[in-house]
Amino acid sequence: MKGIKILQQKLRNGLMLFLQDITKGFRIGIGIVLALATAGIFAVAVTGTFNTFSSGSVMKSADINANFASLKTAIEGIPTQKAMRLIYETDVTSATTSVNITGLDGDNDLDYIVITRIVNGNPNMDYFLQLNSDTNSGNYGKRAMAHTDGTAYINNFSNSEMGLYAGGHGSAGSNGISFSKLEIYAKSGTMRFSIYRSGHFTSTTSWSNHAGYGWWTNTASNITSMTLTTNVANAIGAGSHIEVWARR
Repeated sequence: MKGIKILQQKLRNGLMLFLQDITKGFRIGIGIVLALATAGIFAVAVTGTFNTFSSGSVMKSADINANFASLKTAIEGIPTQKAMRLIYETDVTSATTSVNITGLDGDNDLDYIVITRIVNGNPNMDYFLQLNSDTNSGNYGKRAMAHTDGTAYINNFSNSEMGLYAGGHGSAGSNGISFSKLEIYAKSGTMRFSIYRSGHFTSTTSWSNHAGYGWWTNTASNITSMTLTTNVANAIGAGSHIEVWARR
């Protein structure tokens, strides 16, 4: 009987140690969660009830819930900052002449970034971005430097374009891959400008790169849509990828 009692006591002691370890681990876990949460808040003050616990104290659900409620209020109070967000993305599955992007609000977004990877569906192509379906070439122009097939850089300028120049190879081009990145400050009230960088590659002897800026003379209209288009029918080939980012 004495041996049984000793065994029972050992089992009780072991169970108590086990429960204490669980409780200790739970406290440590809660502490880590609270530390990470408050670290993520940075300079935002945590107000309201915030209970602390010491070794051996009893943790009440009401105290824990009060802590999380205070953290929730602090996190929800963090001011939101605008950042560039992906608002449009498409993969072209069959050759086309244009891709239309709608639902824009340039006066609120302020900045747009258009990234394109074009699989050239036809040779001798250039790519343009028309704003608000404006196809009047007299409303667009550009100033740029162009480097084609290893020749020296040349000035490339025009006061009449199909749209904001976005890339391509030009009249000496051929089928290949074009990549471009175009940035627009979109707010109305002044002439809209874009800055672009583009490269084209067909082979080691057929390639080009361009860098420059373009403009749209319309100063009044809010930008609500863009159309990526080409000077050659169906030159946006299957496998092309288009992204539009906005400051939101």
